[in-house]
Amino acid sequence: MITAGGNVTMAQVLIGIEEADENEYQRLINSDDIIYKTINFISRLYNEIMTNELEEKRGLLTGTSCYMKQYGVTRQEATEALQEMIEVGWKDLNQGFLRPTPIPREIVTRVANFRRLCDTAYMKNDGYTMPETSLKDVITKMLVLPIPL
Repeated sequence: MITAGGNVTMAQVLIGIEEADENEYQRLINSDDIIYKTINFISRLYNEIMTNELEEKRGLLTGTSCYMKQYGVTRQEATEALQEMIEVGWKDLNQGFLRPTPIPREIVTRVANFRRLCDTAYMKNDGYTMPETSLKDVITKMLVLPIPL
């Protein structure tokens, strides 16, 4: 389960990091490394859970509808199964963070932060596609409103 958005976003995250040389971009694109593979998996599932109904209304085939058809389950059950897959992905990602990896530590930290961004963007709804519904509030609280001292 690869998502174009995961690789593109990670490539953007790597811009300006000294450790992110040509080899690191190639590893991002072509790797089976658990860290890059799992971040793609998690971001794909988050997007699937939050956008499946809207995409189906537009006539697109979704992973949720395929899961529902294959296993004969309701949308709610399919969503719960995808959420369980995200939980397993988190465990895999954490395992990848704890083991030695050829990916430089600075980049691993950025990957972890990207995962946190996914959590925030898809917390209540599809904040990635419609940031005004949830991300706008988070960004305003973090960057605009003063912190009471």
